[in-house]
Amino acid sequence: MKRQAIFVITVCLAVIFSLNVIYTARAAECTILQIGLNETIKRALDTSEELQIKDREVDRSLGAYREERSEMLPHFSAQSTWIRNISYPGSAAGEVADYESTSGIDASQVLWSFGRVMYAVDSARKAVEATKLNRDASRQEIIYIAKLSYYTTLLAENTLVITEKSYANALDNKKLLEQRSYGGRSSRYEIVRMNADVASRVPTVNESRTQFDAAIETLKKLIDVGHECDISLTGDFRDQYEDYSFNELVGLMEKREPYLKSLDKNIESADSKLKSRNAALFPTVSAFSSLNYAGGSNDHSFPDYGDLGEYSLVGVKVDIPIWEGGKKQAQISQSKADKDIASLRKKQAWRNYVLELKKAYLEFEQYKNNLKANIDAVDLAQESFKQTQEMFASGQVTLTDLNDAELLMTNQRLNKEMTLFNINITLARIEKLIAENYEKQDIVKKS
Repeated sequence: MKRQAIFVITVCLAVIFSLNVIYTARAAECTILQIGLNETIKRALDTSEELQIKDREVDRSLGAYREERSEMLPHFSAQSTWIRNISYPGSAAGEVADYESTSGIDASQVLWSFGRVMYAVDSARKAVEATKLNRDASRQEIIYIAKLSYYTTLLAENTLVITEKSYANALDNKKLLEQRSYGGRSSRYEIVRMNADVASRVPTVNESRTQFDAAIETLKKLIDVGHECDISLTGDFRDQYEDYSFNELVGLMEKREPYLKSLDKNIESADSKLKSRNAALFPTVSAFSSLNYAGGSNDHSFPDYGDLGEYSLVGVKVDIPIWEGGKKQAQISQSKADKDIASLRKKQAWRNYVLELKKAYLEFEQYKNNLKANIDAVDLAQESFKQTQEMFASGQVTLTDLNDAELLMTNQRLNKEMTLFNINITLARIEKLIAENYEKQDIVKKS
């Protein structure tokens, strides 16, 4: 008994130790999550409920396609009946038994419907393709949202670094002023003003930190990461970007953009549906057959095999629609309207997409030109600030000149980061419109 107790305690301790190791490993794994752009996109795609909904919509459209396709295949059905004739007149005694039973199998097959079934199946198949393309369009939208969230977080992080550096520069300027005050060259007015300038940087740093924390939380929600985990971005904005040809971008959009392609499939589906509705005005020829065993008995509740007789038949049936109160004509009218609506939607979407691509392309080119000026401005502002610090230390410039030089450098750094953010956002819009994969393997460069 004592050995069993020791064994149970040992097992419990081993389980507790294992669970503790697993928990510690998971906690360590979630302490800091280093993530880049591609990993952000992958996680966003894996955890997106919208993409899962689109998958279910594809499944539903596949079910509708199989339903239509079933009209082309043979149909079989089996039936069995049992009848207890409780009372009947004596004149019918020779024809009616106390117990009757019937069992059989029926089969039917459509032979010719002037395209009604064929076009209906084709319409359903095109609808499936349209649904799959809509899913791909949702995937592109999720990729764009992931890029937007990642770049927003990166901008907030860089802005926080710049504002913290600006605060550190203000503290350095204060030390220079204190060094000057030892020689009697600084007035109380300059000291008070410098303290006010240092204090004014604190709200800016706090605001930047709040914006960064908010961006991080938004990114966590997008990629489904717990609040207890910290995120560290591994990438940064580039300083060089390629040139693109607008005409080639339009060609790629026309060729690959999934939503526009889905509209084409909707037009084809509506056209096939219209043809199916027109074919419904013509006769439908089908074959049928039946094999049954039927009989009755006055002695047994369930007639045995000897009491049953075999009945079989085979034939051809022609259904000719003559008048249904205008039902088929109304369906044809609806199908014509659906086809016209699908065509107009494609035309409308194409014009809007071309306009959106043109605007994104123009903004991208503008921001690239701005970036060149921003880089030069940052370099010059940094050099100017260093020179102003040296001149202030020797008493050649005033405190106002020093503060202005530092603010100019900080603002130019912030302007450069905002330009880089705008470049990447407009580039992400272009990549979404041309349906580029996030590995950036198919981007078109201007020759």
